[in-house]
Amino acid sequence: MMQKLSKPRAIVVGAGILGLAYARSLSLRGYVVDVFERSEKASGSSIRNFGMVWPIGQPNGKFLNRAMKSREIWIELCKSAKIWHKQTGSLQLLSNELEYEMGKEFMERESTHRPKLQLLDKQQTKAIFPLAHKNNRGAIFSGTEVIVEAREAIRLIPAYLEDQHGVKFHFNTPVVEIANGFICTAKKHRFEADIIILCSGYETNLLYPEVYESAPITISHLNMLRSHRLSHTIPAICAGLSFLHYGSYDRLPSSAIYKKWATDNYPKQVYHGIHLLISQNYNNQLTIGDSHDYGMHHDPFQKDDVDQLILDYMNDVMEIPNLQISQRWTGQYLKMQNGQSEWFEEIASGVYLANGPGGAGMTLGFGMAEDTISQMIG
Repeated sequence: MMQKLSKPRAIVVGAGILGLAYARSLSLRGYVVDVFERSEKASGSSIRNFGMVWPIGQPNGKFLNRAMKSREIWIELCKSAKIWHKQTGSLQLLSNELEYEMGKEFMERESTHRPKLQLLDKQQTKAIFPLAHKNNRGAIFSGTEVIVEAREAIRLIPAYLEDQHGVKFHFNTPVVEIANGFICTAKKHRFEADIIILCSGYETNLLYPEVYESAPITISHLNMLRSHRLSHTIPAICAGLSFLHYGSYDRLPSSAIYKKWATDNYPKQVYHGIHLLISQNYNNQLTIGDSHDYGMHHDPFQKDDVDQLILDYMNDVMEIPNLQISQRWTGQYLKMQNGQSEWFEEIASGVYLANGPGGAGMTLGFGMAEDTISQMIG
């Protein structure tokens, strides 16, 4: 009688969005998966974001396809795990004729391969979003965006993966050594695996400093805010300055003209990488942001003036009476400097590094895991 072969084993280091995505993909392909997280629960950039699954920001081709795949997985997973989510779509508010012209250019180029995309006039925008500023010119509506409450979803998914996929999570378990076929924890416990995936963000420098130091990366530091509960229900929101931020808007005919206009009219916002994103959770609270200051080191002090620049720009594009801020925080994430939104490489035999989606981890994470694992093992 033939002996039954044991299942292949995989180890994932990090229980943020990428770690969860790789754990899911590997378990679906028959791997026994262990996930190691140094903290009691995920507390990095994966819970400090808007909870936006944001295909509208991804350029056509590989990354838009990846975003749409992630969207499909998010919806399926949230339904199965009973995690709150809302298919809100998004509005990009356009405040003047130049921004409206950019909207038309975007529609002409993108509408054939993006579902549920519309250019709205002022009246149509007001009908969807009554809080739009009185000077609003219109909006780009996209029907593909989904909101989750990131700080809850990232912490609920492990229980689902354990229950439904047999993934084992080891929280409060720092990994201090990775080598071919095994990892060692801070308590000197050794675990073996056929594949090891390192998804530990900018803390990669603790385990592979030489890889980290030679990589084309920087760190983005961002300011975020959350409001008290709002009486209105709104879709996900961005605005004109988002034309400067997302790859989906690159090389529109009026891009250079708009960049000059934005720099002249919002010099401080452009300097700090502020555009505007707003999501609303199930308590009708708004998550508002954000800024992007780049560099390998950041002081741990939140700057009120940057928060105010975000709010100033928000007040220029919408009118929310008696808005009160209840929480403020900062976040950090790795950003590739070579124009890519993926850092996946074999850094030692059987050891892979998965990182680099920048601020789009919620949007690209599940799709990135599916694509890269499929290329590795089918």
